[in-house]
Amino acid sequence: MKILLVGNPNTGKSTLFNTITNSDTHTGNWHGVTVDEAVAKFKINNKEYEMVDLPGLYSLSPNSFEEKVSVDYILNNKNSPICFVCSNISLKRNLLLLLELLQLNRKVIVCVNQMDKTINFNLKKLQKLVNVPAILVNAKDKKSVEPLKQLFETNAFQFSNSFYLQKNLELENFKNTIKRGNVDINEYNFFCQKAYCGDEYYLNKLNVKKIKLKQNYLTSQMQEKYKIIDNLLKNCDYKQSKVVGKSAIDKFVLNKFLCIPIFLLIMSVIFYLTFFSVGQYFSNLLRWFLQEKIGTITVKFLSSHISVDWLIELVRVGIFGGVGTIISFLPQVVLLFVFLSILENSGYISRLAFCLDDTLKVVGLSGKSVYTLLMGFGCSTTACLTARNMTDKNAKIKTAMLAPYMSCSAKLPVYAVIGGAFFGAGNIIIIILLYILGVILAILISLFFEKSYLKSSEQTFLMEFPSYQKISLNSTIKVALQSSKNFLVRIGSLLFALSIVVWFLENFNFSFQYITPINGKSMLQNIGEFICPIFIPLGFSSWGTSSALLAGLVAKETIISAIAIFNNVNTQSDNFMENVSNSLTLPLSTVFFTPASALSFMVFCLLYSPCIATISVLRKEIGKKWTFISIILQFLIAYATSLIVYLVFRLSEMYGIFSVCVCIILLLIVCYSLFMAVYKKKHKTFKTCANCNKNCCFK
Repeated sequence: MKILLVGNPNTGKSTLFNTITNSDTHTGNWHGVTVDEAVAKFKINNKEYEMVDLPGLYSLSPNSFEEKVSVDYILNNKNSPICFVCSNISLKRNLLLLLELLQLNRKVIVCVNQMDKTINFNLKKLQKLVNVPAILVNAKDKKSVEPLKQLFETNAFQFSNSFYLQKNLELENFKNTIKRGNVDINEYNFFCQKAYCGDEYYLNKLNVKKIKLKQNYLTSQMQEKYKIIDNLLKNCDYKQSKVVGKSAIDKFVLNKFLCIPIFLLIMSVIFYLTFFSVGQYFSNLLRWFLQEKIGTITVKFLSSHISVDWLIELVRVGIFGGVGTIISFLPQVVLLFVFLSILENSGYISRLAFCLDDTLKVVGLSGKSVYTLLMGFGCSTTACLTARNMTDKNAKIKTAMLAPYMSCSAKLPVYAVIGGAFFGAGNIIIIILLYILGVILAILISLFFEKSYLKSSEQTFLMEFPSYQKISLNSTIKVALQSSKNFLVRIGSLLFALSIVVWFLENFNFSFQYITPINGKSMLQNIGEFICPIFIPLGFSSWGTSSALLAGLVAKETIISAIAIFNNVNTQSDNFMENVSNSLTLPLSTVFFTPASALSFMVFCLLYSPCIATISVLRKEIGKKWTFISIILQFLIAYATSLIVYLVFRLSEMYGIFSVCVCIILLLIVCYSLFMAVYKKKHKTFKTCANCNKNCCFK
């Protein structure tokens, strides 16, 4: 049996799905967390069932990509029963979708998720009134969902014919103009109702051209539906004594002057704990274990049994020097994902989206883009997928293109190692500024496209404020385990193979002969030397930095592991990461930086082309054309920004930071004056002259 989980956003569908099927799909207090159907199998007394978690929707009239996914799935799986998930907090809004499902003549079980124990009602009366089975559960508790699974086992899903709307003469006349064809009679009636209201989705289903919106009929239909819902709630003694989501904390979080500073403060604390405090401690601990215990023992064992030098070097440098370097950053990556999950599940992200909606509309985006951009701090690939929930095509393209400008967790090793070598304790300031730089550039790029090639239409941003939720230890552990699993799988497959490939390219020539730096040039050195001249203006021009950037196209984590290989850092040394950082300050190293070139390189790593996985998702979501434009644009912006950073840093070293700041301010004033002069010349204002009664130009 295939069971469809259907309901409004934020009712706990995905949580219930995870509890029943022992899955770990993404959950959160956000519209659009589920952007595609999730499918998993489970057993009840050795009988196998399939459950499909559909994206949240408010009605069967789709207004976004994920809602269309749900409606398509419901209509294409007519014989699949529906477990309708609603929340005891917002029953009135939830029941609108239930009425439509019953009007569509679908077999249903109503599952009320008890998200707030203070809100009570008579469940038995509700079950009798809707005429389908209804059950109260706690989606997070496995014991609580056992009675629901028993209903699945007995196939207790039922039809209900209790909620058909009153007949309308105009609607009946409209029906007579449409051929029913092979459409089921219940679906035909429902489709006609929606089409008569001007719903394009159902007009297309019936092959009817767009008609004028019947506002009077739409209003009367909604009034009738909510009258039914009000009677249901009244008869089942439902009382909601408080405003959903209202909290005293919102006086500060939603304050127009405090919302952004509070967000920056929260992110600064997260970065400090991730990069310098807790995260750094556990990274050092893991690094010591990998190098002192596993690495040393493995190399000694191989040395005593194998006499092939290049094979031992491959294990020592290519594997433990490459993969081991990246694995040591696992605690920091996991911490970042855990903190983002806490922000999301607590209900804070919804409020942040509300605060930023008006600002983002100026650049052609909406509050929905906030979730995608924040997900970009974790993984650009996942973030690009969430851009699907944008209703406007141009806004979707812009949002997906902007996600890679957010500094993803894969870039953490670059900031930690290179920044630590040159900026010490002040590196946390550099990291925060890098994150802010990515956000600012993303906004400016979106503004450029909004004013030129990708102007967005008026977007509807419908959202709700969930109550602030306590973060359960269980959900936190799940996020930590899932992010660890994803990171290690990535390490164990793609990055493991790439580290070996990079080592071979660095230690073999094009004749596939094992070489050393003394007796010849490797394949990677030849490639790096060919492309490195283009980076001379940016301050880093060695073949090693060019080759590391090429490796970063596959996965940004490999940049540091490649540098460690190029600089011949001993993986069995007591302070391996410190030695990698120190090697960057030595002029004799293959990869060598100055403070100015180090900062320029970090900026370039932040902004240049995303990894292959992200490019693949972009191609699927926004097409080849915009993916190509996005890649080229990112490279050009990375180059220009790194050049500016490098020149400003060098000038500040030569003439002092104060003098440089004054020059920059003067330059900005001149540029603004020239811009306004050109703008006024092109956009002259006209007024009617009182003397000649003609339009005269007023400069």
